[in-house]
Amino acid sequence: MAQLPLAVIFALSCAVAMPAAAQGADAKRTLATKISQIQQKSDSGAMAEQLTASAVQPVIAAWSQRLDETVPPARQKEVRDRLDVELKKFAETTQKAIESQTAKAADATLVPMLMEKLSEDELKTIVTYLESSAAAKFQALGSDATNAWAKKVIDNTRTSVENAAKSFDAAANRIVGAPGAPAAGTKK
Repeated sequence: MAQLPLAVIFALSCAVAMPAAAQGADAKRTLATKISQIQQKSDSGAMAEQLTASAVQPVIAAWSQRLDETVPPARQKEVRDRLDVELKKFAETTQKAIESQTAKAADATLVPMLMEKLSEDELKTIVTYLESSAAAKFQALGSDATNAWAKKVIDNTRTSVENAAKSFDAAANRIVGAPGAPAAGTKK
């Protein structure tokens, strides 16, 4: 009988702790969902465009090659124009299908991941930052900063890239212009 009160006390303490743990999980889920929604708003458009392009590019490449191989040059413009109409339909259908899944996939993927990998305090910190004016200003700088960075890289590598392209062109001309000629950097 002495153990019964201890078991009852343990059961009661678990029953009291469960609602608090459930509230903590609910608060964590709410924060993770908020971050997921912010992420969706910020990135879903670019993601849909990128995924659509990755679906459309192989189709373009395959049909472009097939067109060149099977359609007489006199008909290629007309056939390309007709294929472009169909390609536009394919791209639009694909984009709509992808866009319809971005929110569903974000919540299904991001919320559990955020809840698993981050503490409630970390989630609160992230939400506070993402909703701050500093984050809005930083995100607004995104494309300008990236473009300025890319321009600097291009400016700093232009000469070496142009020289490498000239070397490639010279080697390609030797290979194409002289059958059996050794490739650049090799001896016959």
